[in-house]
Amino acid sequence: MQAQPDTDTSQDPRRLAILKAAFEAFCSYGFRRTAMEDIAKGAGMSRAALYLHYRNKDDIFRSLAQFYYDDAVAKVQAVLDRDLPLHDALAQAFEAQTGQIFEALLSSPHGDELLDTKYASSADIAQAGEARLVSVYAEWFTKAAAAGRVTLDVADGDAQALAATMMAALHGLKDPMPSPAAYRTAAALLARVYARALRPD
Repeated sequence: MQAQPDTDTSQDPRRLAILKAAFEAFCSYGFRRTAMEDIAKGAGMSRAALYLHYRNKDDIFRSLAQFYYDDAVAKVQAVLDRDLPLHDALAQAFEAQTGQIFEALLSSPHGDELLDTKYASSADIAQAGEARLVSVYAEWFTKAAAAGRVTLDVADGDAQALAATMMAALHGLKDPMPSPAAYRTAAALLARVYARALRPD
């Protein structure tokens, strides 16, 4: 297993600049055609300075993947912590989970390559990130059921299984790669389906 990248960028504007420049370069040129020189230029630094922060493109990509999941978990949690109607909570959580990064991937001609790279070089980060998101949804389902806001009968009371199935359904919307608008429409429909299935009688 590869080492987890140091992704605490909140106190390091240089790392944030590098990740932003790397993502823009990856979306523009694809992972394989992007050079460290492209990323350094986009971040406003020399290539030598870039190597002080990251060893190579794979290291940067792994940090970018970790950044995406950290951001997605925090934003989904923030939505679910609000007192929203069931459908609105799910629809807004799905939107928050998608975020600007994934929306940019959907718009990029290199989106498929970048998703393949994610699962090739950052499979451990993706697996851990998906598990964190499932846990956030499962905890919310459990609390909502205890408060009488939802019923988990459709999943025989298993909030974890319900959340995992919902995440799998969201992933299914990405294959084949849709346009951002088509993905948003499908995700909104999925939110309506789940809201209706979970609504107490």
